[in-house]
Amino acid sequence: MLILLMKGQSQYDGTRTFVDLAAGAMRRAGHTVIVDDLVASGHLMRRVLELALEVRPDLVFTINILGELRTPAGQTISQLFNAPHVLWHTDYVFNHTERLERTPPETPLLMVDPTQIEAVRSIYGPARHPSLTFFPHPAACDPAPDEDLETYAARPIPLLWSGTCHRPEIPWAEAPAKTRKVFEAALEQALAIEWAPPHEIFDRVLADSGLDLSDPASRGARTACRHIDTVVRTTRRFDFIKKLAKTGLPVVICGDHWKDQLYRFKNVQYLGPQPMPKVVELMRQSRVVLNTNGNFGAGSHERPFTVLLSGALPFTDVSRYYEQVFEDGVDIAMYRWMDLPAGFARLRALLDDPAQAFAMVQKGKAKAVADHTWDARLPIIFRAAEQAAEAA
Repeated sequence: MLILLMKGQSQYDGTRTFVDLAAGAMRRAGHTVIVDDLVASGHLMRRVLELALEVRPDLVFTINILGELRTPAGQTISQLFNAPHVLWHTDYVFNHTERLERTPPETPLLMVDPTQIEAVRSIYGPARHPSLTFFPHPAACDPAPDEDLETYAARPIPLLWSGTCHRPEIPWAEAPAKTRKVFEAALEQALAIEWAPPHEIFDRVLADSGLDLSDPASRGARTACRHIDTVVRTTRRFDFIKKLAKTGLPVVICGDHWKDQLYRFKNVQYLGPQPMPKVVELMRQSRVVLNTNGNFGAGSHERPFTVLLSGALPFTDVSRYYEQVFEDGVDIAMYRWMDLPAGFARLRALLDDPAQAFAMVQKGKAKAVADHTWDARLPIIFRAAEQAAEAA
């Protein structure tokens, strides 16, 4: 099979790294793969049209991009290339509502949290996007060489955090009072529990306010659940930062927008923003790596799988998916938002006892190598493409 992958812009080169890893796995599976960097062309539409003249793929795969694209003749990507276009959304899907609404029904969509699939079906109906599939993140690296306890314990970074520091902002602050009341009620409910899908919380508050959820005209209001997702995520992450700083634990940080928060930490080394391949190098020097799951409470972030393949221990908030595929305390370490003091006590214990952490890494790494690589995830992409071809 000839497969075309196209890369766009990405913070920390995240999705660009994913494309390269996907291409490698596809080649190992025996396929011919073309990777095209649309950013390098300087003119996205022109380059896509050129590719359509140069390449006749059996499958087009993109991450977050091009579902909304229409050529000057009105063609979608699948029409232009006469091939299935499988599109993976790695973010909260309603943060890209305009893209989603312009993506044609024949495009199979992959999502990193199954409750987002439920949300899309609930808001738009089952016919609008008939092919929706849960595609948890694969690890964003190849497995690091195995090592013994002595080598693991001597890793120079005891604790690593990679990611952006966001201060919470309230996007509805200037809205009318009635609108603010709806958002504030939903936010209060979301922060009072460990996790629930943002669309479920927001729908409930909207219905209580008198909105008819079955009316198609309510879609715009319902997709505003993205604001609840964003504020919950940034509020909890910022609270985590403040409480982590108070522990006094030594931490190495890389990512954007940290400089005005470093004063909180007693023992910190700040490396600035780093591209994903560099972060993987840092993970391979770390014993424990922190993760906050982006409010994907039933799904995944790539970091826990990448951490394990790097030979480190992920310390992450709970996800239903992680609970399905891992065993807390055996091959992963998880904390709960509703009991962060217990989480930080556990983190300190893991840093004080490398042998305990190493035993978990050994089991978790074996599981990640077997089940959570791009090689393991490829069948999901291929099944989605086959179903789209059969439906065409």
